[in-house]
Amino acid sequence: MTGQMHIELAGLLSRHKITQKQLAQAARMRPATVNALYNARVERVEMSTLVDLVIGLRRLGIQADVGDILQVIDVPDNVEGAARERALRLLGGEPWGLKPMGMAQPVPVSGPPIEDILHEHRGPEI
Repeated sequence: MTGQMHIELAGLLSRHKITQKQLAQAARMRPATVNALYNARVERVEMSTLVDLVIGLRRLGIQADVGDILQVIDVPDNVEGAARERALRLLGGEPWGLKPMGMAQPVPVSGPPIEDILHEHRGPEI
């Protein structure tokens, strides 16, 4: 599983009926920077930018913090999802591993009887 940054600025501004321009003025930032964050068109965010946003929101009467702007969400890896699906197929499609009655086919086993090899794995007998 990996984490992905999710910018929640658009939701925050719409909940409080604040425009991007109002926030840019209150935070003393370029409107283009606020717009890029609003539309989540950024790969990284400077700490000073986050501080300016929080201060701007507080100047507008919103007691916000960095966690109100940025969130990390869990994203399942493709490899993890594929492994889970394969395991479910091997278990007959049931997450608890039970197959419907009559579906299990006996499998021929070759090699020595289990009793002959158990003594190797039991450890010393007392």
